[in-house]
Amino acid sequence: MSSLQVVTTSIVRGNHRVQPQDDDLTARLALDEATKADAYRIRHASYLSGGYIDPMPGGLFSDADDLKPNSRSVVVYKHGEPVASVRLCTLDYDPAVSGWDDIPASRIFPEEVAALAAGVTHGRPPKLTEINRLVRHPDYANDYQLVFVLYRFVSFLVIESGADMMLNCVRRNHTPFYKRMHFGYIAGPRRYAGVKFETNLMSCPSERYERLMADIPFVATDDNTKAAYGGLLRGDTVNVF
Repeated sequence: MSSLQVVTTSIVRGNHRVQPQDDDLTARLALDEATKADAYRIRHASYLSGGYIDPMPGGLFSDADDLKPNSRSVVVYKHGEPVASVRLCTLDYDPAVSGWDDIPASRIFPEEVAALAAGVTHGRPPKLTEINRLVRHPDYANDYQLVFVLYRFVSFLVIESGADMMLNCVRRNHTPFYKRMHFGYIAGPRRYAGVKFETNLMSCPSERYERLMADIPFVATDDNTKAAYGGLLRGDTVNVF
């Protein structure tokens, strides 16, 4: 059983609910070059250890999407060392927004993503956010708490952005995890960009967010937590809460 399956079973079924621990965990949005390099370094170490990429110069793994305005990455630090990261890429169909018209999923599953967007009928241009490049450093591959922490920040950023739907191109062995998180299978498997594995396209529309939050309470709503999230958006280093 993969670590993703282990942690979601604990969270959803309540065997021993995963709670964030005060273990010197901090997080930062990758707005500066040093934090971006930390994200790329974790990706490289994670994918290389799994045999999903060949070694790259400088031990950094990035792609063209990292340079786009619709891309944001979060890096989690443990005792000051970068240990985990996740990226969110948002597809916004608003013609007034420049540079938000392409995400990895829309290139790999173009017809399917277009159909999902067409199904959004609330009177404004649809907005879809893809979760990708979710990685842990191989030294922390069994630290399940980091999965919880990453999804806490993912949930906040998706809700904050007003996305109508979450998308993920999911490795086949991780599909059960996302099903428990109320993602539905759409299509696949197909080869994901830049790595040596195939993925299934899965989606979670906004009408399932409330159920997701009830089952897996990733986002706290107290004033201290809201203030910390605000700091994250400003580029501050924040305590994981």
